[in-house]
Amino acid sequence: MRDGWKNLPDALTCLDGTVITDRNQWQRKRRPEILEMFYRLEYGRIPEEEIQVTVRLTDVSESPDIMAGNALRKTVEVEAKRKERYFSFPFVVFVPKKTGKAPVFITICNRGVQDSDPSRDFLSSFWPAETIVSRGYAAAVFRTQEVAPDYDEGFTTGFHRLFPEYGGRGNDRPANLYGAISAWSWAVSRIIDYIETDPDLDEKRIAVAGHSRGGKTALWTAARDPRVAMTAASCAGNSGDALSRDSRGEKIEDITGKFPYWFCPAYKTFSGREEELPFDQHMLLGLIAPRLLYTSARTRDDWADPESQFYSLLQAEKVYNLYGKTGLREDSLQKPEHPLAGEATGHHLKTGSHDLDEYDWNCYLNFADQKLI
Repeated sequence: MRDGWKNLPDALTCLDGTVITDRNQWQRKRRPEILEMFYRLEYGRIPEEEIQVTVRLTDVSESPDIMAGNALRKTVEVEAKRKERYFSFPFVVFVPKKTGKAPVFITICNRGVQDSDPSRDFLSSFWPAETIVSRGYAAAVFRTQEVAPDYDEGFTTGFHRLFPEYGGRGNDRPANLYGAISAWSWAVSRIIDYIETDPDLDEKRIAVAGHSRGGKTALWTAARDPRVAMTAASCAGNSGDALSRDSRGEKIEDITGKFPYWFCPAYKTFSGREEELPFDQHMLLGLIAPRLLYTSARTRDDWADPESQFYSLLQAEKVYNLYGKTGLREDSLQKPEHPLAGEATGHHLKTGSHDLDEYDWNCYLNFADQKLI
């Protein structure tokens, strides 16, 4: 164990010193306390009560050219309105042709159309929609760039247009105002809103998957939206599944220096002060308990700190234990291509660099086949 991990804040000890010993205490006292800290100090809060949302199905297509006739393609538009300002984004979902409601994997795509192509002219192992559908799951996807820009443009475009009072360079945002990760996460919740209305989709078996910043978004979505039944986070790293304390890769100073717009402004104040955070990322993972959680890492992804990712998951299992869920039964990072699974948590390390591919997806789907029931 690294020295910096010996002083991790305890997920089960409240700010007032109360020690949590059962799931009811956790749900009533400690969980809301931790969630509020992440809202206030890392990801920020969206004034959702000010936004009116309309979700509508705009197209249903079926032909031999769509996944060899094995799926329906549904296109959906989400429109948001605030004070006479509008914003909208599309997403697509491929639904396997079978009887009964299909469980759904929502993929947060932080790449371009070549990795999330609804026409399927481009096929990519980053989002192997055909594989997902062939395994009996609906495959939904949206592109983060169509919700909020993944560059520092002064908080003026995409979803941010709804809040012009915070836009423009040099305009200081409130310390706990949302960043792009929360905007992308908001979009995932709107997709879930649609799933709850679609008779072809199973609203009780929704999985959310993402890679890198998409993995961070998947974890934050599951932490705050209890409708997510399973989370799959690939290489989420710093400010995702890796611990901030004693990082041997990316640090808060690095990530908020390059990507300040991902987070609320308060988070940057902890640059070089990780030990002063009243939480760490294992507590984010703990917020997902007792629902399914699978994380994955890469052997050469030093910036994400694979050892820290794994240890963070082990620490989160203290919360899962409150629900009677046994963990991975391992106390150190295992060899590559050796997936581990507990009752509700899973993890694998894959040979390679920062990426998401079909090996990872097959591990996620195998885990879901066994547990997302």
